[in-house]
Amino acid sequence: MELVIFEGQTAEHPVRVTDEGNLRSLRFGTEERQSCIDLLQPQDLQLAYTRWMATALLLHPQPGHFLVMGLGGGALVHFLLHHFPEGRITVVEKERMVIELAHGYFRLPITQRLVMHHRDALHFARTEPAGGYHVAFLDIFGAGAMAPALFDASLYNLLLRQLEPQGILAVNLWSGDRLLYQEALEAIHQASEGRMLCMQVKKRSNAILLVFPREIPHKRIKQAQKQGAFFQQRYGLEFPFFLKRLRRTNRSPILRTLFGG
Repeated sequence: MELVIFEGQTAEHPVRVTDEGNLRSLRFGTEERQSCIDLLQPQDLQLAYTRWMATALLLHPQPGHFLVMGLGGGALVHFLLHHFPEGRITVVEKERMVIELAHGYFRLPITQRLVMHHRDALHFARTEPAGGYHVAFLDIFGAGAMAPALFDASLYNLLLRQLEPQGILAVNLWSGDRLLYQEALEAIHQASEGRMLCMQVKKRSNAILLVFPREIPHKRIKQAQKQGAFFQQRYGLEFPFFLKRLRRTNRSPILRTLFGG
């Protein structure tokens, strides 16, 4: 049984924090969890879509500089701090309450390796100089809906400029509403000129888009597939399965050749 330990209201939606055993969850006015951590092992990703988003880490030769847009309870940031002890992480979150909850209830540490911006994603992307990020994660939702910025091609244009040439942008979208999902896909396709791959999360309506500032890194994907068991052991995530789904979801002739399908 879940125990409510905090309830509040931002300018746009309700906020609720609950405990169920060691699991602490964050919700924005719906039954769907926006974030969840194990209080005993906060570095372990609990929600399926966050585990799938982590596939982006395999497609950069040496990831260490990260941009996280949309904080939630900070589960992904916990994961990055743990697995990349020398890494630098920039977080962008527009709700002050969410930042305070991440530090106060979800035990996100205050460290020099973590820079927090209380900003709107689009405003940050428009006003910040190019950051040279290796991997950027975009996960911005309100109460049961994708944030309006996810339908704006200019956001993706700006974020791709924030990446270094070998960088990757991982985007969490909701495919439950096919028309809105298609609108977001078209915005990403326009901004990236088609340099994108999609993974539909198994048994969920989340779709993870991997977007690239230059060409799709086919060789790197092939290397990741060969090293899938190693990455699974290193990160504790089901990367061989994720990469298999990547192959099945993107059935272009190039990818069929790439994956031997």
